Amino acid sequence: MTLGGMTLGGIVLAGGAGRRLGRPKAAIVLDGRTLVERAVETLRPHCGALVVVSRPEVELPSLDAAVCFDRPGPDAPLNALATGLAALDTADALVLACDLPSAQPVVDRLALSPTGAAAVARDRSSRRWQPLCARYPRVAALEACERLLASGEVRLLPLIEALGPRAVDATTDELANVNSPDDLARVTAFIRRAGPGGC
Repeated sequence: MTLGGMTLGGIVLAGGAGRRLGRPKAAIVLDGRTLVERAVETLRPHCGALVVVSRPEVELPSLDAAVCFDRPGPDAPLNALATGLAALDTADALVLACDLPSAQPVVDRLALSPTGAAAVARDRSSRRWQPLCARYPRVAALEACERLLASGEVRLLPLIEALGPRAVDATTDELANVNSPDDLARVTAFIRRAGPGGC
């Protein structure tokens, strides 16, 4: 089944095991909402079709999105991204990993990017790309994922190299990810400082 009907679809990646957090990342609660709920809420204003890619063992709350599970293949975000791209039938896909809970400002900027051209968030300080906070031309990105996976590649950076995206600058705080209890505390403090309009 494919989901479509608009130019821009959305993909939330929510299959992370969260080993250092003691439970799956999707289930981590930040200010009363799980990380997966926050990610869906971040993408929802911009997207018609929206799919959450996760795993059967991850318990998800009720979401305003379709849910699909990682397809067979390597246990890697590149494979999960390919799963989500294949589940949509839209021109472009706005992608967000659920462990980036303060990314709303940069997601809003990505949503304004031109249709049909890849745009990826990049930390303006470190110049590091964040391929899981991005807007991709769906078919081209899916084809690139398929080629990389077929070659045995599971890293995300080669996807950036294949698509040659435009950088959408973001602050380090906007791209802070939650991998540990300390990360969660830092991101929680940032979101509370930023207030409702900031994240």
